[in-house]
Order: sequence, then C-alpha cells, then structure tokens
Amino acid sequence: MNRIEAICSFINDNDLVVDVGCDQVEVGILLSKRNIKSIASDISEKVVASAKKKINKLNLNDYINLRVSDGLNNIKEGEANTLILAGMGSHTILDILKNTNLRFNKIITISNNYHDILRDEMNKLNYIVSDELIVYENNKYYNLIVFKEGKRKYTEKELLLGLNHKDKIMYNKYLHHLKSKYLEIQRVSNNQNIKANKIIKYIEEKEFSTIMRNRYFDICSKEALTNLINLNIYYKFKEFID
Repeated sequence: MNRIEAICSFINDNDLVVDVGCDQVEVGILLSKRNIKSIASDISEKVVASAKKKINKLNLNDYINLRVSDGLNNIKEGEANTLILAGMGSHTILDILKNTNLRFNKIITISNNYHDILRDEMNKLNYIVSDELIVYENNKYYNLIVFKEGKRKYTEKELLLGLNHKDKIMYNKYLHHLKSKYLEIQRVSNNQNIKANKIIKYIEEKEFSTIMRNRYFDICSKEALTNLINLNIYYKFKEFID
C-alpha cells in the first residue's frame, strides 16, 4: 500500500473531502474510482493549472473541484467534513489549522517530521489520534496519523512513539528503524540529546515487553501441549484397561 492508497483507505463513501496541498490530485483521482467527489486545493496557481489539465484529460471535472487556496482560506463552512493534509511538515499543518475557524470530523495527516509535537498540539486544538499507520514507500517510512474531534491526556511514550497503530508488523519495523536513527543521534551527541534518550528507552522497554510476552506464551503453549499429550495417554490407557 502506498501513501495515496493509505490515505484513501480512511475515507468513507459519504465523507465530504478536501485535500489541501493536492499537488497532482492523486487522492482525488483514486477517490473518483469509488464515485467519491472531493475538493482539491493548492496555494500555487501553477500547480492547480497543471492539475486542471490532468483532470480535464481524465474527464473528472464532475468529481474533483479544483481551487487555488492558501490553506483553508478558500474553503467554505459545510463544504467538507474530512480534511487531508499530507506531504508537509507538522508546523505547516498546525499553522493551517490555527488559521481557520472550520472544524472537521476527521483529519488525515502525513507529516515528515515532529510527530510528537503534532499529536500534542492537535490535542490542544481538540483533535485526538484515532488511528495511525506506518507506510513504507521508496525506501522511506511515512507516519500517517488520523485525528478526530476530542480531548485526552497522552503519556510521553504515546506522544513520542504514537498509538492505535493499524499494522503492528510495519509499526515494529518502523520502531527498529527509529531506534537505529536515534542511536546514531545519541552517539553523535554523546548521550546529550534528551529526546533521543527517551525514544530509545521507550523502544527498548517495548522490545523487552514483547520478548517476555512471547516467552510466556511459548511456555504456556508447551505446558498445554504436555497436558494434551498426557490426557491422550490417559484416555488410551483407560480404554485399554476398560
């Protein structure tokens, strides 16, 4: 699954979608295949003009409403309940949301940095994490975070490593990558980078917990197998003497 497919997997058929920073309208094109209409906007007139040629060629004008817009400035209240903010930094995402009065039922983000700050600041804007998904594309990990309206208290570990991950296998691969990255940061900073130290600590705690849980289930499985074997022997012996 690539990033565009991952984004669209969180879109429901009845969602009213606006994709801010639409680039080449890949999201809108993929949604059109499910008969879902969307608004696609970009701050660049050049980008919108290029996207317009593309949707004209594909005959998708009935599905994709293109607009030049600085953030959400050209989006009216009631036009959308689902917002996509992908391919930009966390601070840009937050700036867009802090400069609008519009509210959304769902916000789908793919940020390339500061995911801990994004989770924390979104909470202050009354949006909480509902789902997270790690996407691996072009030899790079992307952190897709879906927010919904709400307010909650996060632990430091949740802010740094995320929560509610949909794909546990990919998440564990991402954590292994993250650990390697911050071990190098830790080495270069001579263990003086506080964030790196915390992330490594939490990842190692999770690794230890996983090892202990697997050992526990392994022991339980062996005991259960032994009990089944013994039970089978007992019934065979009972059948013989009866």
